[in-house]
Amino acid sequence: MTDCANCGHPLGIGRYCTNCGQPVGAAASAPASSPAVDDLDWRTDTAERAPVRPAPPVPDDVPPPPAWTPPPAARFPLFADEVDDAPATEDDVVPPPQTHRHRSRPWGAWLAAAVAVVLVLVVGTWLVSRGDDEPTSTPDPTPTPPATSATEQPSPDEESSSAAPVGLTAESRVTVPETAGPGQDTEGKPVDYEAANMLDGVPETCWRMPGDGTGEELVVTLPGNTRLRSVGMINGYAKQGGDIDWYHGNRRIQQVEWVFDDGTTVPQTLGDTASVQSVDVDVTTTTITLRLVKVSAPGKGSSRRDFTAISDLLFVAR
Repeated sequence: MTDCANCGHPLGIGRYCTNCGQPVGAAASAPASSPAVDDLDWRTDTAERAPVRPAPPVPDDVPPPPAWTPPPAARFPLFADEVDDAPATEDDVVPPPQTHRHRSRPWGAWLAAAVAVVLVLVVGTWLVSRGDDEPTSTPDPTPTPPATSATEQPSPDEESSSAAPVGLTAESRVTVPETAGPGQDTEGKPVDYEAANMLDGVPETCWRMPGDGTGEELVVTLPGNTRLRSVGMINGYAKQGGDIDWYHGNRRIQQVEWVFDDGTTVPQTLGDTASVQSVDVDVTTTTITLRLVKVSAPGKGSSRRDFTAISDLLFVAR
């Protein structure tokens, strides 16, 4: 290892002195004016001066520090300074800004579509409804009165009196020998068979007693002493609906006797029909005794019911 020719500092492996920066192998320059020992402050002992540490070695491949170059003067940027000669890529291409005209909705197309839809609806409605003069809802069918037998047609008085219960009948009271217990219809609704059902003018309700009622008597009490023109009845359970034939399933009255206060007795033979069957009388009475002379057998199959039934009684005063 050699020393620097300029400052005497040991040289490393670099091309410059790490102490003074003198190139290695250059002639020694005149040393700077360094104070002589005698010129040092007499108060400073040489032992107090810090030792000079050698600079780290500088590698041979490290270039010398470049000379300082002042920066160019400031100027306004020119358009030519921003030109890039490199070919543009997809990422470098900036799409043109969207204008309000491009972002606006095509109101004309929307309006045309709405008009077309309205026209289609109007034409479709006209095509569907033309020629359809009938109401959309089906009216309820008019109830058809029960058919009467061809051999025993009711009189005009009977037809007019069967339309609604007469006040005389509704105001009367009836006493019966026995009444069957309540039951349920096919829909599970409770049904009773009380004697008052014969006086309500509703064929779908009835009085009935269990078994054969032949020989039994029913007593009707009128609201007062009344001159009667006719008496009659519906001689079975005239209820309709469902799969059960209520009229033919129950027992029906076939022959009766009407007995009045003065002893007058009027017999009546009844047909196999679920309508009112009446007989003309001319008596004044307060009570009417209805004697059951003959009763039919119960029906057969699923409609069979072993009960004697009467749906309605009807009394017409003069």
